[in-house]
Order: sequence, then structure tokens, then C-alpha cells
Amino acid sequence: MRRLSQPDKAIVSLETELANLNASREKLLAQRVAAIDELDKARADRRESLGQNADIVATSAAVRDLKARIMDLDELLGDVDHDISEISERLARERGVHDRNERADALEKIASATDKRAREIEVAVAGLKLAVIALRAELPEDIKLWPTHYAHRPHGSVDDDNPTASPREVVAGVLADALARALPDLFDLSLDGYYRSALSRIMVPKGLRADWASDEPTQPLTAVKACEALISEPLRDLANEIRAGTASVSERGRPQVTYLKDPSPSRPPDEEVFVTSSLSYFATSVGPPLICGRGRAHMLPKPVADLAIWRELGHRMSSPEGIEALEEAKRRRERIRGYGDGAIRHDDCVALGDVLGLRASEDEIAEVERAIG
Repeated sequence: MRRLSQPDKAIVSLETELANLNASREKLLAQRVAAIDELDKARADRRESLGQNADIVATSAAVRDLKARIMDLDELLGDVDHDISEISERLARERGVHDRNERADALEKIASATDKRAREIEVAVAGLKLAVIALRAELPEDIKLWPTHYAHRPHGSVDDDNPTASPREVVAGVLADALARALPDLFDLSLDGYYRSALSRIMVPKGLRADWASDEPTQPLTAVKACEALISEPLRDLANEIRAGTASVSERGRPQVTYLKDPSPSRPPDEEVFVTSSLSYFATSVGPPLICGRGRAHMLPKPVADLAIWRELGHRMSSPEGIEALEEAKRRRERIRGYGDGAIRHDDCVALGDVLGLRASEDEIAEVERAIG
């Protein structure tokens, strides 16, 4: 038999008291119905005695006694109804507290379980790290494995200008495939002109909202720290709010999430452009301009794409000129076996500037400086 906690005992006690009060009310109601029947009969007897010169005093006394009895029963019923209402309210409050605590306990149990599993992942990752480092150590850094002039590296790869696959890329590919084989549902399949499969970091795990994108590069967290930031700390905060009655849960153990509105302006749609002259533009509100190297197709926000086309810096990939330019670039890379241009500097680019209006103006900066003294 399950032992009852103090909150459970309080609820059981109130439920028992409420059941007894309801039973008493039923008995009083039955007595009242019986008394009313007797009163009707007594009144009938008194009316009959008026015409028979019978004992009217005795029949009237019986009527008075029954009326008094019914009044007493009504008063008792009023007291019982008051007690039932009071106990029902106390029971509802106790059940509410009990339910919130139970749901908060469930969230905290999830948080504690994920902390434990995160530590297990850290132990497993430590062993995996040694195996991956050992695999990479077997490959000389200057080894030529396979040409990459037809390969579609992730945008911004440190090996972007390497004509052959680097040991880093190959080992990363082996690890990624092994993880995708064991845990396929963790990988997102996307199509941006080509199919890609990726396991993504959450770049901003803390703050008002988690985000897969960040204005600046962020340092990866350990499994324990990432789990705390993304799962256990938010769940414990929510559990405390539920206990305090300032938050609710729509389903047992499942937080009712309220998504915060993104404070940034809506991003215009992207358009694919084959860039014929290297260009740069501000893609975020902070940080250096984004460089788009020539001889490649890039996804550009439509205002940037429109300006690049107007300044004759590229062709839309939706046009025959863009398709032909891309095919010619592929043929060129094949002829030179993947050797392309070296690292592109900002000085090599046509600076398009703040096309998207993401940067503060000089007047706005001056206003802020005046405000803060």
C-alpha cells in the first residue's frame, strides 16, 4: 500500500469530511421531505376537525411542531451547505497546490535525469575524442585524398580554398556518418540548391531565446553546460513558477511554452546570384562585412542581389547568363584541378555597404553618446 504524503493526507481528510457532510445533507433532506408530508397531513386533519367539532388545539399544536421542525431542518441544511462550500474551496486549493507541486516535481525530475545523461555523454565523448584524434593522427596534413573542385563545402569552411579534401574534413565526415548511422533523427536534411545533412549546434543557448544563428562565432559548451542551459535550468525555473502559481502547464510534465517575438526586423527573401566580382555587404548589425567571392553562386538577400545585378557584379541564377556562368566556372575549376583564387580580402571586394539598413546611423550613435554622457 502506497504511503501518503502530508499533502495527500490533507486532501484525503478534506475529501472524507466533504463526503460526510454530503451524506448528512442527504439525510436532512430526506427528513425535511418526510416532515413536509406530515405537515400536509396535519393541516388536512385540522381542516377536517373544524367541521366535526374535534380538538382543534391538538391538531394546531401538531401543525406548529411540524413547522418548527421544518425550520430547524432548513437551518441545519443552511449550516451544512455553508460547511460544504467552505470545505470544497479548501479542497480545491489543496488539490491545486498538490497538482502544481506534482507537475513541478515531474519537471525537476526530467531536469535531474537530463543532467545525469549529459554527464554520461561527456564520458562517452571523452572516449570518442581519443579515437577521433588517433584517426586524424594517422593522416599527414599534406596528404592528397580526393579533389574537391566539384564538392560543395559548407559555406565559410576553413578549407574553402583547399583543392583537395583535408584530413580535418575527412575525419569530420567519418565521424558525421557514424553519428548519422547511429542517430539518424538528430540530423536535419535541407535543400539549398543541393541536399545537405547536418547536426547543428545551438549557437545561442542562453538569454531570452535560444537560437541556431549568432552575429558572432560562439564557443561550444560541454554536454553538461549545454544541457543545463537548454534543458535543466529552464525546467527548474518553470517548476518554481508553477509552484508559485505564476505559470501553468497544459499537459502533465510538459511546459506551456510562450515564444518571444523576434525583436529583429523581418529578413527579406534570399535570391541566388552568381558573383562575377567579389563583393561585400553588412549581413548583421555588428561585426565585419560578409565577403562573397567571385566565381561562385551565393544566396543574397533580395535588396543586396538587386544592387549587385544593377552594378553588374553578377547574374541571377534564374537567368540563362547565371546558369552559363556557373557551368563555365565548374569547367574552369576542372581544368585547373580545383585551384581557385586565394583568400579574398575586404580590399579585393566591391563594398555594397549597409544595404539592409542594419547599422546605426552616425546621428543615432551621436544621440546615444549624448544620452550616456
